[in-house]
Amino acid sequence: MLMRRAVIFAGLLTFGVAAIALSGQAQQAAAPATPANGAAAPQAPQPSETVKPIKGNVYYASGSTASNNGIIVGEKGVIVVDTGISAASEKLELAEIAKITPKPVTTALFTHSDGDHVNGSEALPAGITVIAQENCKKEMETAAATPPQNPNPTQPLAKPQMPTKTVAMKESLTIDGTRFELFHIAPAHTSGDLIVYLPDQKIVFTGDISGPTPYPLIHLEKNGSSLGWLDTVAAMLAVDADTYVPGHGDLHTKADIQQRYDAVKARRVQMVDLVKQGKSLDEIKQQFGETAAPAAGGRGPRFPSFTDVVYQELTRKN
Repeated sequence: MLMRRAVIFAGLLTFGVAAIALSGQAQQAAAPATPANGAAAPQAPQPSETVKPIKGNVYYASGSTASNNGIIVGEKGVIVVDTGISAASEKLELAEIAKITPKPVTTALFTHSDGDHVNGSEALPAGITVIAQENCKKEMETAAATPPQNPNPTQPLAKPQMPTKTVAMKESLTIDGTRFELFHIAPAHTSGDLIVYLPDQKIVFTGDISGPTPYPLIHLEKNGSSLGWLDTVAAMLAVDADTYVPGHGDLHTKADIQQRYDAVKARRVQMVDLVKQGKSLDEIKQQFGETAAPAAGGRGPRFPSFTDVVYQELTRKN
């Protein structure tokens, strides 16, 4: 069982590299042949990264990195929150950062261990400070110790930088002149989620606790928890913030986070009642208008849906 979990962790951590490779292959296969008249064939769009300001010295990057990454310009250096899916994509982000400031990246914070949030750290300067929740570090170490078979030999497996500093539950830090409140409430999206709160700017980086989907993605294979997700979001709502940067998608307001919390809590309460009635998973999905199998996501393999996860939590034997 431990070996099975290790392989799963490793697969998730390195999924980002494979996704890029497969995407490139798909684009190449889909490209039309050169027309008979000799005109040039349409070119596949080049990967790009966009950096947008949030407030003061705080920005966020999105695009080729696949995840939303935070950028905080400090007094002498740059602090980044998450580093995207690959070294190649992170290099694009670094080029965009260089347009804002000549200061080097000196610190990285990981919101969790998924490959599309940590793999890009391979491109960051060696010897920087890397901060993560202690379980995130364990997950990354497990994945590094049991690398999966490379799905695309033409693409090297990612070698993200390992955390050099860990946070257990809560820590207040001033990094290069910027105040940070870091907190972990409970296993939620993964066992090692870290919420990054900037109290002076009233900004929260949520990682994949929040995102563009109606219901959250929870990695049971990384000991995530729907109850822990609710507890974590309640803590996010309790801080004095007005901007929430999700792991993917558009920025959220506190009202957006509250609406998501209310919907997820109501759905879970509804599922508790249906399970008590003896309803099967397929019957519950049918009532919710969901397909029997989890839909294929745009960012990864067929991860269990929120309904799948809660049903497993409510019916598993301790």
